[in-house]
Amino acid sequence: MKRRRHQKTRGDMMKKTLLAATFAVWIFNVHAQGSMTIYGSIDSGVTHISNVAGTKLTRVDSGNRQPDRIGIRGSEDLGGGVKTVFQLENGYVTDTGAQLNPAKLFNRGAYVGIGNNFGTLTFGRQNNFMFDMVGKYSNGFLLGSFYAFHPGNIDDLTNAGAYDNAVKLVSAPISGVTLGAMYALGEQSGDSARNRAFSLGANYAAGPFKIAAALSDSNNRSLTLGQTTGIRTLLGRTLISGSAQAPVYSALATDKVRSVAVSGSYAMGPALLHALHVQTDISVAAATATMKSSELGVNYRITPANSLNLGVAHTSLNDMSWDQLTLNNVYSLSKRTAVYAQALHQRASGTGTVAAVNSFGYATGQRQSAIRIGVHHLF
Repeated sequence: MKRRRHQKTRGDMMKKTLLAATFAVWIFNVHAQGSMTIYGSIDSGVTHISNVAGTKLTRVDSGNRQPDRIGIRGSEDLGGGVKTVFQLENGYVTDTGAQLNPAKLFNRGAYVGIGNNFGTLTFGRQNNFMFDMVGKYSNGFLLGSFYAFHPGNIDDLTNAGAYDNAVKLVSAPISGVTLGAMYALGEQSGDSARNRAFSLGANYAAGPFKIAAALSDSNNRSLTLGQTTGIRTLLGRTLISGSAQAPVYSALATDKVRSVAVSGSYAMGPALLHALHVQTDISVAAATATMKSSELGVNYRITPANSLNLGVAHTSLNDMSWDQLTLNNVYSLSKRTAVYAQALHQRASGTGTVAAVNSFGYATGQRQSAIRIGVHHLF
């Protein structure tokens, strides 16, 4: 018996060795023919929130300073200035190890395409230009806080606006200008407009000054504004019913959601100033509700390793509004690892409006505050 177990163990080891060797040969061939990078981000920390559903809450949150993700991207030189490009990216949750979207392995992106000196054409699940261009100068991105994005997170400034079945064309920069267009097919037989989406974007960079503008337009999008903002009714639809102790949520089935935005930044010595304005129109039947958000921010580098980031934002939706102050102090231990401390406060206004910091869950009153400490590592 002992001899058989030993032989079985040796057989398992041989199989593992062969698998490892096969994988190593594959990796070698990929690098020999082109380039491939495995990359990712891990961010986790403790957040204490003053009011979520009427009580204080302390929890471990992940993906705050940057989204937790792991991906593979690469290219192959085809000659004559032409290359193949690809990317596969998965979002996950560090505090539980769960996949961010159980229905999509590569929920943050999955595409392949061809590029040359004039631009790149890609096909697959891809981000729109609200995220790719405008979002790069937002408080959420530059302050390093997912909490700094706007209530409901419906304006596509985060990766939540990725499109399936998308064809995307991005130009190479010309005199500092980059242009982009994307069209996502709805793939509904007999109704080509259903689930269809498109996006346009432009970015200009010249020395310390950068500016971007974008539009995203999607049909038949479902919005969970009840859960995320505490809004009970909108456009004649009931979003929250039942009692406060046992709420029942209904998604808002829209005909169209359209966002238009402009943002930019300007570097002045140790300071980076940035601003953004976005308008999102939500259409159901013949009715439309408009959400607008404006924000200002500054990143000030106290030392090469220490940055103090401050931002203010105002969001309105019909007669409801939310004002938020976000402060984040980031200390870099290396090029890839940072620790940070963050504080924020949001105040809501309007009859029945409650505070609802992005990703927290809504409060029972008009104020919501939080403090957080975290660790962020890139690889």
